[in-house]
Amino acid sequence: MKKAIFAITFSVISGYAYAQTPAQAPDKAPAATEETNQVPAAEIKVEKMVTATAVDNKEPVNETSAFDKTSGRVYTWTRIATTVAPVKIKHVYYANDKKTGEIELAVNAKTYRVWSYKSVWPGSWKVETTDEAGKVLAVVTFTVSSAAPAQTPETEAPTQGK
Repeated sequence: MKKAIFAITFSVISGYAYAQTPAQAPDKAPAATEETNQVPAAEIKVEKMVTATAVDNKEPVNETSAFDKTSGRVYTWTRIATTVAPVKIKHVYYANDKKTGEIELAVNAKTYRVWSYKSVWPGSWKVETTDEAGKVLAVVTFTVSSAAPAQTPETEAPTQGK
């Protein structure tokens, strides 16, 4: 009987101590403060932002800021660091200073890589990364050329005249 009472008492005390410990999962948003009843805003930092011809294994492929019209699409790859996760960001695409698209992306961890792509045409382009409030965090620019890419002429075997 004493062992049962001790086990129950120990379990209750251990459970109480654990419940009182302010343990929080690393990627969960902090609780609202009692004074303001508001959750602190996330601090979001763009660590790297590039344009590329593709994304493979979560990394940009052929990073560049100059594309030809045959590219078809351009990928914008962004590495984010944030104090609170999850958060959302947007890639906002502009061609010749006219907004052409907006893509919302979920950032599910405090350090995260995201990317989007856009079908493109010749002109001057820029992509803004914004937070949920619309604040611009970073900008990348690129151009799409109207000229076809340079090609190496194929060499034909010389022909003999008859």
